[in-house]
Amino acid sequence: MRVIAPATAENVDLDDIKVLTKPGGTIDDSELVDGMVFTQGCVKTAGGPTTIRNAKIGLIQFCLSAPKTDIEGEVIISDHHQLDRILKEEKKYTAKLCQAIQKTGCNVLLIQKSILRDSVSDIALHFLSKLGIMVIKNVER
Repeated sequence: MRVIAPATAENVDLDDIKVLTKPGGTIDDSELVDGMVFTQGCVKTAGGPTTIRNAKIGLIQFCLSAPKTDIEGEVIISDHHQLDRILKEEKKYTAKLCQAIQKTGCNVLLIQKSILRDSVSDIALHFLSKLGIMVIKNVER
């Protein structure tokens, strides 16, 4: 529990304080967090960070994956070498996007929901975790 000094009690803006209640647990489980807490939770499957101090937050509104063909587009692959080449190009494209995000100094990435497809690919999650960027996906607008 923290108590504010009476001398500076007038400087507290109560609009900056939000009390959230969650079902379950006891009063002893309660804690005061200086900063932000995201209810979605971060992506843990790629092995990236789950807690960041002094975060630099980035928000993107596009899918973080290789571009897909048009609805009427068709790709015909005749041997496994062509498939390998396509996969390498997808990895290269995704790695380039992830490196551009890292160059901005962002270490927490919020990805908005996409109605068309997944907002982030598994390859992108892998690259972002290697770069030490925490990912929170499907953030509401």
